[in-house]
Amino acid sequence: MFLGALSYADDIVLLAPTPGAMQAMLAICDSYADDLHIVFNAKKSKCMYMGPRLKFPRSLPEFSIGGTAIEFVEKMATLGSYYLCHG
Repeated sequence: MFLGALSYADDIVLLAPTPGAMQAMLAICDSYADDLHIVFNAKKSKCMYMGPRLKFPRSLPEFSIGGTAIEFVEKMATLGSYYLCHG
């Protein structure tokens, strides 16, 4: 079973196996936000690549929510956990 969206209170973590899958999930979030008149804050959002070092992409894809780009980071804390990426 694939679980691609984890949430707690007002925090959401999206997990996707490919950049295309992530973009599709973000498009669903955009559609949901439009329908319910809510705003996802891209400035508080972060992207992180997690995978084998040998497969680390030379250039990272660009993702956005609500028309605003989401920053890539190497470490972050959310949902009460800390994440560290070594690429």
